[in-house]
Amino acid sequence: MATEIIVNDGGAPARIILFIADETIAAGDYCHMISSGEVEPCQASGNVGLGVALTAATSGNIVNMVTGKGVVLKTYVSGTIAAGARLFVGTALMYLQTAGTAETLEQAVATYVDSANTTGGAPALKKVIFG
Repeated sequence: MATEIIVNDGGAPARIILFIADETIAAGDYCHMISSGEVEPCQASGNVGLGVALTAATSGNIVNMVTGKGVVLKTYVSGTIAAGARLFVGTALMYLQTAGTAETLEQAVATYVDSANTTGGAPALKKVIFG
């Protein structure tokens, strides 16, 4: 069964757009576009994300991505996060996390809205609202 990524678009101006994957992408990865016009998971603080992968894809294949503001999606987060925390592209690969030293100069991309706070450990799919 597929991983459910869209929680509620709530009438938000969200779109599902097709892109070509540059590398393997998991459903729930926050992705950005590279110079070739293909997309890959955000892998460094400062990457400008386009959206969240709705489906998994391998290199050279189509990946469906959800873009927009106000949409509630499940995406990978890591670290200790409380409800309402603003999230940034982390320094630890493609996972969104709360502001650390490297992220404080970047713009927040989402707010954590899952009912269960995270306490660190392995990255997990959790509810966030983008915008």
